Amino acid sequence: MGRAHELAERAPKSLYRPENQVFLSMLRELRQRHGFTQVALAERLGRSQNYVTSAERGVIRLDGLQIRDWCNACGADLVQWATEIERVLGGQEKGRRKGPK
Repeated sequence: MGRAHELAERAPKSLYRPENQVFLSMLRELRQRHGFTQVALAERLGRSQNYVTSAERGVIRLDGLQIRDWCNACGADLVQWATEIERVLGGQEKGRRKGPK
């Protein structure tokens, strides 16, 4: 089998990676930082409060367009928020690396 297949077998599903919990926390923080309750954000998204709760808990997974909608509904810039996520996750990865650079 090819190298890509071998890597795929060893890599845990993103659902179970610690970075996913960081992402979910930042998703919730984004809503709160912009002053929205789950109900208020749900209304802006045209969804139910259960949808927002489920997304923030990781029960349902958001695709790229849904994340964009979430940011827009909060009045946040998607690129800035993605940069913030990358900064936080990048800092975590540096802390986990072992061995010489």
